[in-house]
Amino acid sequence: MTEETQNPQKSEGSPSSAANPPPGGEVFAFQAEMRQLLSIIIHSLYSEREVFLRELISNASDAINKLKFTLLTNQAVRDKDAPLEITLEVDPEGKTITISDTGVGMTKDELIANLGTIAKSGTLDFVKRLAESGQESRQELIGQFGVGFYAVFMVADRVVVDSCPADPAQPAFSWTSDGGGSYSLAPSQRTRRGTSIRVELREDALEFNHGHRLETIVKKYSSFIPHPVRMEGRQLNSQEAIWASPKEEVKEEQYNEFFKFITHGFEPPAHTLHISIDAPVQYRALLFVPGHLDNEVLYSREYTGLHLYANKVFIQADNRELLPVYLRFLRGVVDSEDIPLNVSRQTAQQGAVVAKIQTSLTGRVLRELKSLAEADGPAYNKLWAEYGRVMKEGIATDLPNRDKLMELLRFGTSAAGDKELITLKDYLGRMTPDQKEIFYLTGPARAELEANPSLEYFKSKGLEVLFLYDQVDDFVMTSLGEYEGKKFASIDQADLDVLKGDEAAKKPPENTPAMDSLLAYLKEALAGHVADVVASRRLVESPAVLVNPDGVTANMEKMMRLMDTHYRPAQKVLEINPANPLVAAMAAMVQTDTKEPLLKELALQLLENCLLVEGLLEKPGAMVHRVQSLMTQAAQMRAAQMGGAKPKTASKTARAETPDTPAKTPAEKKSAKPGKKG
Repeated sequence: MTEETQNPQKSEGSPSSAANPPPGGEVFAFQAEMRQLLSIIIHSLYSEREVFLRELISNASDAINKLKFTLLTNQAVRDKDAPLEITLEVDPEGKTITISDTGVGMTKDELIANLGTIAKSGTLDFVKRLAESGQESRQELIGQFGVGFYAVFMVADRVVVDSCPADPAQPAFSWTSDGGGSYSLAPSQRTRRGTSIRVELREDALEFNHGHRLETIVKKYSSFIPHPVRMEGRQLNSQEAIWASPKEEVKEEQYNEFFKFITHGFEPPAHTLHISIDAPVQYRALLFVPGHLDNEVLYSREYTGLHLYANKVFIQADNRELLPVYLRFLRGVVDSEDIPLNVSRQTAQQGAVVAKIQTSLTGRVLRELKSLAEADGPAYNKLWAEYGRVMKEGIATDLPNRDKLMELLRFGTSAAGDKELITLKDYLGRMTPDQKEIFYLTGPARAELEANPSLEYFKSKGLEVLFLYDQVDDFVMTSLGEYEGKKFASIDQADLDVLKGDEAAKKPPENTPAMDSLLAYLKEALAGHVADVVASRRLVESPAVLVNPDGVTANMEKMMRLMDTHYRPAQKVLEINPANPLVAAMAAMVQTDTKEPLLKELALQLLENCLLVEGLLEKPGAMVHRVQSLMTQAAQMRAAQMGGAKPKTASKTARAETPDTPAKTPAEKKSAKPGKKG
């Protein structure tokens, strides 16, 4: 057992008799725990060696901040008028870099406390757990200890810290160590206030012995340090942390330039949110809504998160924990002094503070969007048209904020113009007196929805229907359930309460024997394709419509098919309109001859027309052949009525291309002979 282990008091600050102190100086042994910890920091804690410079600049900035605080109550400091700045010097020949500041400096005792020991409350148990833990666990364990300075030993053979305190009564001292078992302290000849750290680089770290390399690191991590960082007379950190300024002092041009800086783009943002919160957790946020939704945001979960800063020091470029996924289109920065960081500052600990920031920030963003909607409806509607499909995901995933999100929803409707959008509150104000449900219809675009036969009944009754065009909408409406006591109902459902309550609609159509025969025929002819065939109570003009008995809308079915090629939904119900001329003609044909081949073709075409309207037609080629056959027969019949000759070649070609074409009748064969008239 070594003397240091036997006498930890001596190892934490007593001169070591085993070393030769420099002239006028002393050598101190690092405690055993610290040597183990240094080894972990140097060899395995940090993933990028370049962060050593970020840590030293951050410490220098802190030293200047402390000086500024001291000056508030004590003007008796060294070099009172010296500029508050940080400087970098590179010596390629000497293989050194020096980081200097004009901050508060350190006394001999402070050098021992800050650089000679690590974590005053550290124990052997702590180091043991740290040594035995994995990489991620190490970062969590060490998060409470401020040991960023020691990252310098990843690149240094030796480090010399020369510090002159702001207190004129305190002398300057120099601290030197190679990161091994000891460090030395000696009086310094320095007279200028502040601290200089000379890093004597290792041979495998000479990449940092170039000014352009250091400049790149500074711009990456320390662009928003509140004090100038200079090298060769040039200021490297030219960006202003405008999120820390009161928003009334920031000009629109500054917001636009900052947005372009963080996005590497050329266009200004569509909207800016400048947020400052002090309780229950402190943070500043500057968020932007980009002008356009890109595919990365829409389809990828590997989206760009927010830039995270701690007291203007860059921590993380892509933090996705500060906002929920449905707000992933926002770009910007969050800066908090309250986030507990691990030693490398590369990942914020996923703890209560981060959760509080997300809760607070999400609520503020939603309130800001609501304020925009109330103050500038057209601007918000434009934003909604671009990002609404993403925001709606929150309805199903963010229950605490569902009510706020419902206020932000916007809809096109059957009663509104092409560009008009309304809120749910608007819809309720436009409902008919006896209306009990909020009606909606999903589909790919407005034109398709307006052509949907299911809409006819609602138009005839003056009932407004919400139009929804996004794939996520069916899941959103299912999640909503109801609004202000009114249930949501898709109008393509088989069993609608509105039809049950309509005295005229709930009466079954007065079917003739011919119509009953047609229903029976269609059930048999379309067996395996539909669950049932019934006379419709909702159709006004169209001959037929497919309705959903299980709540799975056509839009949802299409999405399920994309997700699973083997997905097979429940069969739909075919409703036919007895008042439609086509349906009436088919009923008459059934009465005459149920074996008529044209009748079967009409039945299949009636079904596929409905599938085509809903975008569910799987084999359009077969439908094209059938349509061509029907067109040929119609043209031949019309030609015969007009007394013209039937085109023999066209007739044969059309039938040859139709897979299920029935055989020609004797009359057709006779009319097709050369020289015969129809």
